[in-house]
Amino acid sequence: MLDEILLLTNGPGELSTWVPPVLSRLRREEPGARIELFLIRDQFAAGTEQRKAQGLELDALSGRSELVRRLLRGKAKGRGVVLMLGGAPRDAIWLGRATGYPAFSYTFDAKAFHPGLRAVLVDSERTRSAMQARGADPSRVVVVGNLVVDALNEASQQPTQPADVLLFAGSRPFAARYLLGFLLAAAEQMAAQRPGLRFAWVKSRLLPETVVQEALGAEWIRDMGGVGATWVGEALRTQHGLEVAVLDEPERYAAMRQASLAITIPGTNTLELALAGLPSLVILPLHKPELLPLEGIWHWLLNLPGARPLKQSFVRGLVSRIPHLALPNQWLNERVFPELRGVFSPTEVAVAGLELLAPGRASEVRAQLERLEARPGADKLVAYVLANS
Repeated sequence: MLDEILLLTNGPGELSTWVPPVLSRLRREEPGARIELFLIRDQFAAGTEQRKAQGLELDALSGRSELVRRLLRGKAKGRGVVLMLGGAPRDAIWLGRATGYPAFSYTFDAKAFHPGLRAVLVDSERTRSAMQARGADPSRVVVVGNLVVDALNEASQQPTQPADVLLFAGSRPFAARYLLGFLLAAAEQMAAQRPGLRFAWVKSRLLPETVVQEALGAEWIRDMGGVGATWVGEALRTQHGLEVAVLDEPERYAAMRQASLAITIPGTNTLELALAGLPSLVILPLHKPELLPLEGIWHWLLNLPGARPLKQSFVRGLVSRIPHLALPNQWLNERVFPELRGVFSPTEVAVAGLELLAPGRASEVRAQLERLEARPGADKLVAYVLANS
């Protein structure tokens, strides 16, 4: 039996999809263990993850400063384990060395192997093969399955209102401020062509209410063709009179299974949508490329004073070289979900969305998504970690 389980995660996608199914099984299998979650937020975080994590069944919820103190405390006296569910492997390795616990990580990323981990747990044979091709020790790369499938399977909350088209403006404030009004403008134009369509915005719980109000005001988005909206009860009414339902985040999986189309930005939710079998349009507007976070040192260098033009050019060039933005497109190496990137208008989004709603096109996308063949992974992941700790 373990005395302590130390979890680490970083972003909103992992906190929503990876952590809950693993945590519930750890609680079941190790009821006496103390479980602490370290939220190691980075430039990709929404900034409100801690508030969301407070609803999880944890004994302690900590951040980077608490992690540093734990690193300095020295070896733990009992038995424990470190498990990273999103983030940089070095944090898990340092914590494992400091406590004397074995360290594991779960990832979709073939570049995330590190010899300091006892094992890297991955979603599929595809990821394992790619990781081994990069020189990873085959004996320390273990296929357990896809935790997003567990999250989808365990969702129970039904949507308060049915919708044909789901709008995802993201969980990060910098994205939602611009994208919500942009998506609402596209929805207005789609509704003008197809008056019977029902729309819903899936509102992330990570968005502060001040950001929601800024997004609805649309002051920052009007020059991009976006529109504002006002609250009418529990729904939104856009500038030109379209009613858009607002769904709470726990309703999203059931809503995905009932809808006909989603319009979203790149991220973990593109995989959720794919595994739910929902045809989706993935958009990455680059009207304001300087707002996008970057990986590694480039994020900090290009945010220095005076570097805005350089960052704009860098981001546009970087995005143009990425073959696929959506995770399912990357995994299948094919543009299954249509993608729009660059400078485009809500009208172009509306046209692409209506094309994807055509019955023949939607059926084609659903058939291609079946090739993902993802399987649940939480049971196998927890069993492996506990057996090898």
